[in-house]
Amino acid sequence: MKFVTFNTAIELICFLAALVFLRKDKSAAWKLFILYLLFTFLVETAGLYLRKHGISNMELYNGFLIFECSFISYFFFNLYKSYQYKLKWLIGWWAAFLLMYITELAYYDFEFNNFASITATVMSVVFVLASLYYYYRKLEDESYEPLLTSASFWWISGVLFFYFGSTACNLFFDYLQQHEFGTYDRSVRYVIFNILNVILYSFWTFSFICRYRQRKSSR
Repeated sequence: MKFVTFNTAIELICFLAALVFLRKDKSAAWKLFILYLLFTFLVETAGLYLRKHGISNMELYNGFLIFECSFISYFFFNLYKSYQYKLKWLIGWWAAFLLMYITELAYYDFEFNNFASITATVMSVVFVLASLYYYYRKLEDESYEPLLTSASFWWISGVLFFYFGSTACNLFFDYLQQHEFGTYDRSVRYVIFNILNVILYSFWTFSFICRYRQRKSSR
């Protein structure tokens, strides 16, 4: 099994784009993207390694779920700060997420070989709603910002498409897992997430470029 797959290649390209365009960014949230994408790439690579050796990688992805929720939620909070949202909302959501996460794992007697799909589904739904709400606030915002060159718009759009698709996959996770191998020795779930990853990382890469251009033009 190759450790540089279609998914890991896209993640690596997005990481390199973040490294090039965000390394001098003054915003901690944007700059943290470099570490987030590097960690994501390493987790995906480790997951492939475990799978190659016949070891379940569900424990790895269960752990990554906490990291994913923490960072994406923090980034949403960073985008919402201009609308005077307080830190307690972020902390409240983190607490609710951890409660759901622990409860679901407790239901499985903390057998980490079972993916926390319900928690992942709720997280995806929350991120979809947060994306739609951001669009709503933008429509109400009287200040003009060209969306096609807006870094936050492209970041939000990538999140919306990815987590909307992820929600559907998580809802039918058990069914898709039962049909792991399909046409051309690839599962439906694998194909769907490949498409979603292309959308997510393409949009994010473009958002990094927009962010870089905004920083350059503001000098």
